[in-house]
Amino acid sequence: MSYILNYRKSHRIENFAGNLEQLNAAYREGSDDVKAEIRRQFDRIVDGLVMPNGVKKTTYSDRLSHLIAEILTAVRLPQQELRVLDLPSSAGAPSLQISELLQENYRITSYVLGDLYHCILHDARRCCIFDEHGNLLQVAFRKFYFSIYKGHKCGDQYTFISTCLLLPHSIAAWCLKKLYRFDPGAECRRLLVVHPEVEQHLGRGIYHLEVMDIFQPIPDNYDVILSFNLLQKNYFPPAVIAAGIANLASSLTEGGLLVLGDTDSFWALQKQDGSLITRLRKGDF
Repeated sequence: MSYILNYRKSHRIENFAGNLEQLNAAYREGSDDVKAEIRRQFDRIVDGLVMPNGVKKTTYSDRLSHLIAEILTAVRLPQQELRVLDLPSSAGAPSLQISELLQENYRITSYVLGDLYHCILHDARRCCIFDEHGNLLQVAFRKFYFSIYKGHKCGDQYTFISTCLLLPHSIAAWCLKKLYRFDPGAECRRLLVVHPEVEQHLGRGIYHLEVMDIFQPIPDNYDVILSFNLLQKNYFPPAVIAAGIANLASSLTEGGLLVLGDTDSFWALQKQDGSLITRLRKGDF
């Protein structure tokens, strides 16, 4: 109910994803104070960007550092040179802090930011945001924007009652998708949904982007795989979560570290003789 009552407040026009291009341009030229405000604005924008799979692009720079620090204190890796995969990486904000923590004891040769969605398409004429497959994500109006998808649409998050309460949103979303169909011939701007600080490191160091699906075969092998805020029960049922974990494990090197969790809880596993062994666990996600 609060989702509907507070909809316009949480979807103010300044948080429309079409503002990302101007925001990133201002970040490159801004002072430290300006950059700090832009980072906060960026977080608000991606927090409202919900993809067709129901996953939000929410990302905060320091949200995972304390968890990773705790894990690295308890778990040692046999490798001194690490290939790291962050999947899903969302907008990549935590990656800089995580790589700094890892590099206190190891050398990172590659840090891959893997995600299904690294880019969006902005149709400025119609004030619409689409994903790269042509799915409508947002429509901007004068004072607010409408988000077609709601977060946590899978798993155990929604009951029958909440589904009924959200019916007006579902009807509006259906109507807007009919009204604002994707036009392949339209002049859409391709916007990178990557934290502005991370964007400055792409292409000139260890960081690079790859489109990946956590449930599909993952190319290459990695010594550290991080997967936060996806394989959890408010998104998927247990069998699907188990399949995702097994897929990640297949790309983990012997002795490698797999970390799953959310912003408050984690599960750290290490590959030993081909099997995953729990090294540390905190909370439930």
